[in-house]
Amino acid sequence: MITLQNFFKVIAFLLTGFFLVSCSSPQIYAPVFNNHNPHKNNTSSRHIVREGDTLYSIAWQNNRDYKELAKWNGIAHPYTIHKGQKISLLVKRTRKKASNKKAPSKKILVAKRRPQKNEINKKREVKQASSKETSKHSKKNLKLSWRWPIKVMKLENGPVKSGVVLVGSVGELIRSSEKGKVVYAGNGLKGYGNLLIIMHSNEFLTAYGYNKRLLVKEGSVVGKGQAIAEIGRDNQKRQVLFFEMRQHGKAVPVKKYLPILRG
Repeated sequence: MITLQNFFKVIAFLLTGFFLVSCSSPQIYAPVFNNHNPHKNNTSSRHIVREGDTLYSIAWQNNRDYKELAKWNGIAHPYTIHKGQKISLLVKRTRKKASNKKAPSKKILVAKRRPQKNEINKKREVKQASSKETSKHSKKNLKLSWRWPIKVMKLENGPVKSGVVLVGSVGELIRSSEKGKVVYAGNGLKGYGNLLIIMHSNEFLTAYGYNKRLLVKEGSVVGKGQAIAEIGRDNQKRQVLFFEMRQHGKAVPVKKYLPILRG
């Protein structure tokens, strides 16, 4: 027969055993990119520079154009920033001061000689030639030919509409989609893992996230197709790359610019 005292001893023994088993169970952590939205809206109006930050990474994190941040904060090229520096994320609006100046007096209009027809035609031809040369020069500088950073086995939508998850092969190397300069290399941006950001022109930047390891450093100039990182994997043990493009600081659909995937 079980006495009341023995009954309580049994209950105490079972609770102690359950507690010990719970404490000894291993904790499992899912990859950060599966539970975090890299583009979570940042309502702050400023950013305090941390170690490893660059103006490009701050702009990327806050969906801004790095040129705008530089202008708003009076930061000149090559956009050097310092730890602890306060970066305004919003344009600073200045109030117009009331002016005590008198209204300018009306100017006396002086009749000018009307230009001859041949002079007008000559000016028009010079202007057209100049416009064509400028357009040709701009196209030459901005012409970019993109390639996929890996041999894509499968393409999925990323955590946000702006980026995609590319499924690749074990040990595959990530390659730059175009020539450019590495403006960020690190893991300081939550939700991207080991991340590279490459500037291809004043207009376009690309990002490569979730990498196992990085093969290039910040400041490196890379060529189109150059190996820049080693592919990482997700919690399903798939080899994946997070890939994203920005134009003037705004995310754009990558399939609009890259070659059509076959198969």
